[in-house]
Amino acid sequence: MKKRLLVAVHTLQLGGVEKIVINLLKRMDKEKYDITLLSIVNDGIFVEDALKIPGIKYKYFFEGYFKKSRNDINSKYYKISCKLMNIIWKWYLFLIKYFPKYLYKKNIKEVYDIEIAFLEGKVAKVIANSNNKNSKKVAWIHTDIENISRTNIFKSLDDEIDCYKKFDKIVCVSNDVKYHFTHKTGIVDNVIVQMNPINSKEILQKSNEQIDEHLNHDGIIISAVGRLAYEKGYDRLLKIHKKLLKENIKNTIWIIGEGTERDKLEKYIKENHLEKTVQLIGYSNNPYKYVKASDIFVCSSRIEGLSSVVIEAAILDKPIVTTLCSGMKDILGDNNENAFIVPNDTYNLYLGIKKMILDKKLREKYIKNIKNITQKFDINNVISNIDKILESLEN
Repeated sequence: MKKRLLVAVHTLQLGGVEKIVINLLKRMDKEKYDITLLSIVNDGIFVEDALKIPGIKYKYFFEGYFKKSRNDINSKYYKISCKLMNIIWKWYLFLIKYFPKYLYKKNIKEVYDIEIAFLEGKVAKVIANSNNKNSKKVAWIHTDIENISRTNIFKSLDDEIDCYKKFDKIVCVSNDVKYHFTHKTGIVDNVIVQMNPINSKEILQKSNEQIDEHLNHDGIIISAVGRLAYEKGYDRLLKIHKKLLKENIKNTIWIIGEGTERDKLEKYIKENHLEKTVQLIGYSNNPYKYVKASDIFVCSSRIEGLSSVVIEAAILDKPIVTTLCSGMKDILGDNNENAFIVPNDTYNLYLGIKKMILDKKLREKYIKNIKNITQKFDINNVISNIDKILESLEN
């Protein structure tokens, strides 16, 4: 008999976790699991992908405003929708914070054997207050929750701790994430580490597509992939780029991604006359072709859990410069033999990027060494491990 499985996320907007859950659901055994995907808000470019996965049911609590199409993601419609959605989200968050049981009871009538909150915060609060008393519950932690405020979701730290105590298993995507979770909550039982699955074959195949001819190619090309959000640190990447140009170190920045910080980044680019050397490419369903065509991959993030884009860059044999965030040592090792991990501040990131640009032998070393680390993220191995996690809940 199939196990009835509920997998919950916040939305299906742009983001590494959203892409991971889509890839995961595509690969899970539909003969073994009867799977329902729950999105709190019916929102985002991955809604279309979710609806196409054979054997997957799709549910949501609230209607969203970003589903129009991938082609409209850079339009005025997107920017207006962002502002509207920020207002509506405040109401949604109020309901999640104070009435999670009501939300669940109103929207979910089915009974499930296993319920997975595939993101921390909002989703965890809802699944922890499930009406399915006999279901096994799993929380997936993708980020450093110790350094993120959740006061808009939890009434207090005790409320947050009580939430996670209701789960039968806590899955952290890196050892750093596990450390921060246990340090903040004091919960140590049934907390495990399982890295996210990455489809290496698909990445390598897509990377062979041709990039847009109009892109600038002046000097060393630096690629970066991710949401245009404060956490990703693109503001400091642009400041570093400007400083390097003043030092007559030619480099071009390609940023692949979309998000709420676009206006701020565009303003900085215009005010500092960087239009010819910085390109905000926007969302692409194939960022891999841009990464492959670049010379260096940079992760400028202020905070991460386990960076999918860094793993993807490693699969594409790119020399990587990254700030020290949660998960980076899990991915790249801790001795700078496979990539250049720098302290998480603008000055050290500048030094790391500058050294990588100027030292060709260092780039060649990292291209050679990075090949050694990607097997542990193989999607088939990870899917098998996740299957074992779910099976262990029956014992």
